[in-house]
Amino acid sequence: MFPSGRDYEAMTLQTETGILIHEAVSKNILWANPAACRMFGFSLEELRPLKAHHMSSQEREYRREIGIAWLQEAVVHGTSRRHWKYRNRDGEDFLAEVAAALVNFDDGPVVMVQLRNIGTEVELQEELGWVSESLQRVLTHTSTGIVVLDEDDRIEVISPQAAAFYRQPKNALVGQRLTDLGRCDPALDSARVHDALRNNGDSIQIRQEVVREDGSSAWLLGDLEVVEYDGMFSRVLVMREATARLEWERELAYQSANIQYLSRYNAMGDMAMILAHELGQPLSASANFLVGLKSRASGGAVDGDSLTYGLEQVEKQIHRAAEIVSSVKRYVQRIESTKAPMDVNDTVRESLYFVGLRAAERGVQLRVEFADQELPVEGESVLIGQVVINLCFNAIDEIVLPSTPSKDLTVRTWSEEEWACITVIDEGRGVPEVPGKRLANGAFSNKEDGSGLGLILSEQIIERHSGDLRFLPRHPRGTEAVVRLPLRQAPHPRA
Repeated sequence: MFPSGRDYEAMTLQTETGILIHEAVSKNILWANPAACRMFGFSLEELRPLKAHHMSSQEREYRREIGIAWLQEAVVHGTSRRHWKYRNRDGEDFLAEVAAALVNFDDGPVVMVQLRNIGTEVELQEELGWVSESLQRVLTHTSTGIVVLDEDDRIEVISPQAAAFYRQPKNALVGQRLTDLGRCDPALDSARVHDALRNNGDSIQIRQEVVREDGSSAWLLGDLEVVEYDGMFSRVLVMREATARLEWERELAYQSANIQYLSRYNAMGDMAMILAHELGQPLSASANFLVGLKSRASGGAVDGDSLTYGLEQVEKQIHRAAEIVSSVKRYVQRIESTKAPMDVNDTVRESLYFVGLRAAERGVQLRVEFADQELPVEGESVLIGQVVINLCFNAIDEIVLPSTPSKDLTVRTWSEEEWACITVIDEGRGVPEVPGKRLANGAFSNKEDGSGLGLILSEQIIERHSGDLRFLPRHPRGTEAVVRLPLRQAPHPRA
């Protein structure tokens, strides 16, 4: 079955493509199908008298003479195609794809123009082009690189910046496994990565080490996630250069470890100094009593009472030495401790044993006021204790000066909102008027006499425990050193 003339007429009436029939010589409109009438908003009777300039955009490139020319091109060459911007009844322009063809009717030659409104398509293409160009500019100029991986972790797409990270051309990188370019942490095929990417929208941070030709390492840091688009899933890695940052983190970790080492080293030295100093007195006393007993025995003047008294005094001094050794031993056993729950009151109490020895030797009266509730914090008890010892020893050095009228050293523990606080008070010369909380970095000189950790190191230890160390002037004279540490929970009254 082949279409007849009536069938062709029915098809032209039903098609959504607009059809205009122009007389070949005059270019006047002879006929239009319903689709063309709908595009222009005119009936067939209204379209027939219209000329090219009535139906075309007023822009210069759509002038009447140009329209007549491309219709004439179809008359001369048989066909002519182009884009043409028409105007409808409401004065609105619309862009159409038009094809003009010379057709010989029984009554004479005509030009049949088929037109299809492509305004929406062009706008979409322009928008897509703008997005594509913008994305390309972003991929080219941003400091962040983008890599699209397949299921085997091979590179499917890579941005220019990402290729620059590897110092290879983009084409050379496509198809390579990402893991062949450098070690990834965590490994891309690990259960940790698969578990993290199981839920759409989740991501995991990947660190990659790339070894350069000179043997140096460059570090890349990126976020890997699964992206779904139009039913397709892709693994997208957004990465950036992180060599400087990671080197800084390693340096920071080294400095932190070094502070730990110095803290413990100085703590051991401090305890050794205390042990040597404090053991001297009971051991010397024991030696004196033994020399006296030996002298009496050689002269035949020793009796039972004298012998008993001398031995009791030697025993007393030996017990005193044993007590000092036990205290130092208990303290030193915790030198290698790590952060753990602790009560500030207990830590201060243990530290004050050694402070009391120094205070008694220097003629300083030690006054202690403990909080009536627990002060639970998270920290390294031995380091916090060493800070307390250091603050107290510095205060004692001020108190023993002839210009200090009061020979009292006061140590208090207390709570303030979410803080556990330790206060060391003396009535020495006081601190200079230095603004800010970091007074230890300039308001005091750092003594090198082995009596403590030093104020700067003490401040660093407290800051590593998320606290702060402040030095406040007292009136009319003196200094108040305040240590604050974050409480683990609300203080509980002691039973």
